[in-house]
Amino acid sequence: MRLAVEVTTCTSLRAGIGYYTEHLVDALLQTRAPDDELILISNRAPADELAQRWAPYLRIGGAAIRAIWLQTDAPRMLAEAQADVAAFPNYIVPLASPCPTISVVHDLAVYRTPELFTWRKRAVTRALLGRSVVSAAAVATVSEASRSDIIERLGVAPERVVLLPGAAHPSCGPVPVDAVAAVRAKHGLGRPYILTVGTIEPRKNLLTLLAAFDEVMARGGQDIDLVVVGGRGWRDRRLLEELEARTQKGRVHWLGYVSEHDLIALYGGAQLFVYPSRLEGFGLPVLEAMSCGAPVVASDVAAIREVAGDAAWLVPPGDVPALVTAISRTLSEPDRAERMRGLGFSRARRFSWTRTAEHLWRLGHELGPSREPADPEISGKNVPISHSHSLSHSHSHSPPVAPPPVGPPPAGLLPAQWALLAAVTYADLFDAPLPIEEAQAACVGVAVDVARIRELVSDPILGRYVTLHPNGDLVLTGRDELVPRREDGVARTALLLQRHRPILELLATLPFVRMLAYSGGTAHQNPGRKPDIDLFVVTAPGSLYTAYTLIFLLTKLTRTRSVVCPNYLIDESELLIAYHRDLFTANQVVSARPLGGVDTYAAFCAANERWVHRYFPGFTRRAGAAMFGRPTLQRISEMVLAVGLGPLERGLRAAWRFHIGRRAAQARHPDVVLSDGILKLHLSDYRRRVLGRFSDRLDALRLEISGNESNAGAREGLAVRS
Repeated sequence: MRLAVEVTTCTSLRAGIGYYTEHLVDALLQTRAPDDELILISNRAPADELAQRWAPYLRIGGAAIRAIWLQTDAPRMLAEAQADVAAFPNYIVPLASPCPTISVVHDLAVYRTPELFTWRKRAVTRALLGRSVVSAAAVATVSEASRSDIIERLGVAPERVVLLPGAAHPSCGPVPVDAVAAVRAKHGLGRPYILTVGTIEPRKNLLTLLAAFDEVMARGGQDIDLVVVGGRGWRDRRLLEELEARTQKGRVHWLGYVSEHDLIALYGGAQLFVYPSRLEGFGLPVLEAMSCGAPVVASDVAAIREVAGDAAWLVPPGDVPALVTAISRTLSEPDRAERMRGLGFSRARRFSWTRTAEHLWRLGHELGPSREPADPEISGKNVPISHSHSLSHSHSHSPPVAPPPVGPPPAGLLPAQWALLAAVTYADLFDAPLPIEEAQAACVGVAVDVARIRELVSDPILGRYVTLHPNGDLVLTGRDELVPRREDGVARTALLLQRHRPILELLATLPFVRMLAYSGGTAHQNPGRKPDIDLFVVTAPGSLYTAYTLIFLLTKLTRTRSVVCPNYLIDESELLIAYHRDLFTANQVVSARPLGGVDTYAAFCAANERWVHRYFPGFTRRAGAAMFGRPTLQRISEMVLAVGLGPLERGLRAAWRFHIGRRAAQARHPDVVLSDGILKLHLSDYRRRVLGRFSDRLDALRLEISGNESNAGAREGLAVRS
């Protein structure tokens, strides 16, 4: 699985979200599995030390303004990287992403305390955040408090909101005395000090801390300074004036932005860490201070209460007298401070970047289809289209040595018998018999002919489970009612295709359509109660979304959209199936029936022959001509449209990704691919459900057959002894 992560906040002056992203990326690199890849995208280079550390994974480029970059360059970079899933740790995601996205929403302060933000910040965030959480496949956050806010205020379904909490920097811990002394000397800190950390902006509530510190100093008895660490934020004019007025007196030190090394030493040397924020999504500095051994006094808000537990002294936000009391007593009662240090160390160990990274990898695997690795014998290249393509009918080349696709046969059955039983069982999942002539290609893991199939079914053991009807249909024993249903299905399928032949012929001759094939229930002549025609489409290179738009418009205009369903489209550069080369997908290839584009169909079969034969060694492409050819009018219309095809394709691609991506994000188990050359439109992951049911059926059959044979052997032994 290929996971992309946005790292635009990881600058040399990174703050909370930047540090969150940095530590998450480092943990992802440490916890990735052998088949997992990490890609880091940004519109600018990260801090020098990060650029060196992450050099093999970085992809940098695009517009300097993040809001523009996100919606224009980020989708292009994700497509070029062939990312399966992308995580965006700073709230907003691309609305037209080529892959499922994860939006990390740290808090909803802009909704809960709008008065603390500039009008521009409120307008931009509110305009984009609502659309982002709708478009994202999942919304991640850092605390249960933020999760509740996201569910209640943004209306996101609870099952779509997941926790990816932060943790202290891996370097946080008890700091050596000499390291503390060096950093104190560097910043001119001669006296004991209280520490606070945070961007200089109203939400951090620095004015309350300054007022409380003034009161502590006025009471006397404390020879202590206040150290403020944090870069400038927004609406900070009054805050800066108050800081500068106190800085001149020498008891308040505003250090601005400091390096991570210095910050850890400052935590370790502090007599007390104070965090008076009005609202937080997590409160990472609280956890870092605890990890470094500083007693903590903080605001009693939901997220901080969740993170700190009973290890910190919590006071109501904005309550100056309560804050004065907490500071004074912690500084004047050494036993209390020591107890708080011990509780802090213990509390901080409950949070782990490793666990958060492992959770993100699991989430990525759940949300996005992983592109299959290149087959070394195909060398990642599709077979060029030619009239000379044909598949061997002799099956002389066997598939590579590998475990049987359906596992070893149970005791009493030959591999070929088990393969045939599996094929009949698979058809039964769809309430359909398996015609004996189709069973030649559908036997899982073996190649057999009709004569051999009749011989296999005549065996007494297999005969208990499979019945061959006189008309040539194979069914599981006791499922004879499926035989007349198939006769009805064949007739209904023929009527369905005949009724919609005009629209199918038009679709096959649309500009840029190179192949049209029907699959699913139509291909198996097993239409459901509401029959439709599932279409597999191959388009000319670079025209996938244009061709899909033409198909969409034509079916809309002819009012056949609910019946004619193009749900898998690829262009000719993607003939080799890129996702899910499993038994379900192989069966779809085997069953596909071309309506137009015989040469393209031959090339498609040739490109996928090797991996399909691993499941169905008896597969050969269907002989004969397709129903429709390629008229001159199609060639002429393509020449006309080719003039502006590039911009047209890019615009339609963005529009469809935005529309389909939003629908997929709201589906419970989507199986959607929106890459440049692949358009897979399964809003429900039917493939995974079918394979799960198939596996369960085979397990049950294996137990039943093994049990029956064991019992038969026991009875024979008893008879002999008698």
